[in-house]
Amino acid sequence: MPRVNVRLHGVFSDFAGGARSTTVDASTVGTAIDALAQRFPSLRERLRDEHGRLREHIGVFARGEEIQHAGGESQAVADGDTVHIVPAMSGGG
Repeated sequence: MPRVNVRLHGVFSDFAGGARSTTVDASTVGTAIDALAQRFPSLRERLRDEHGRLREHIGVFARGEEIQHAGGESQAVADGDTVHIVPAMSGGG
């Protein structure tokens, strides 16, 4: 199974005990997210809602693209790929 790097940005690092990155075994973006939540249980409810769907205000990027535009959670990942999990930014003036 591919070894995938997961980078935690912003507040997500706080919920992972200060870890800013970790490596998980995963074949898709979704399995990488699930492995991350298994490693850091305090992230689980911050990443997925009560129905198991990714929360709305999270940006997940793999291979340089936001996953909503590139296959969603089923997007395949390869050995050495990096998945970024970023809190969504909003606001404006």
